[in-house]
Amino acid sequence: MYAVRGIVKLAAAAILTLCCSVTYAQQSVQFEDISFEAAVAKARSTGKLVFVDVRGMNIMPVTKEVESKVFTQDSVADFFNKNCINIRVNMNSEAGKKFAPHLAMLMYPVYVFFDRDTTQIDFVGAGLVVKDHSLLMEKARKALSEAEMRARNTRSITFTKGSWKEVLAKAKKENKLIFLDAYTTWCRPCIMMAKNVFTLDEVADYYNGHFINVSMDMEKGDGPALVKKYRIKAYPDFLYIDGDGKIVHRNGGYKEAPEFIAVGKQAQQNKK
Repeated sequence: MYAVRGIVKLAAAAILTLCCSVTYAQQSVQFEDISFEAAVAKARSTGKLVFVDVRGMNIMPVTKEVESKVFTQDSVADFFNKNCINIRVNMNSEAGKKFAPHLAMLMYPVYVFFDRDTTQIDFVGAGLVVKDHSLLMEKARKALSEAEMRARNTRSITFTKGSWKEVLAKAKKENKLIFLDAYTTWCRPCIMMAKNVFTLDEVADYYNGHFINVSMDMEKGDGPALVKKYRIKAYPDFLYIDGDGKIVHRNGGYKEAPEFIAVGKQAQQNKK
């Protein structure tokens, strides 16, 4: 009789332990075994973010720690499983090589958030997450908020076509500065500015209202001559030029929207 009771108790304890183990295992970020392109397609149909765990061939200790101590937190798992299409990309694989242009020269292991238009919203290195577990959720919430804002955008900077001579004449006639976005096709920050910043309503409204905007590949057409004239040595280079061809302000490098607008305002101030 006592032996039977003991067996029943042990069986119950085993079942309870098993249930707890299953419950615990379920409380983790769920990753899908699909390509980045497929994840983006799902994000477009669901309105979610794409969260990419970018890694190399060998799983580093920091990655293992994030998996065991951060991805398993209830609040993290709940948020990511509800708001993100989660995938892993091995940069040493064929899929990784295909994904590389989206990585914007980031070092991995790194966690990257994309919106449904493949715009890279934010990122954080695995090493930083290990030092501060709350950082991943902070980045995730910020990325979701920005993605929702971007989804509401409908305007972008309008760039004028024509020769440089025609652009100068237009600027002089309208008494406006020229904003010259000097870029090259191989410049990753240039691509990110065009995709992430020039397409924001607040940026478009300010630049379309105050400048004659020109985006020029500095290796084609009038580009090489302007590289020499204005001594352009790095990209992207942002030049604010009057109708006489004189630079009144200059800046460069990737800028988030508030800073980029501030650069434009400084150019307007210099014009006066």
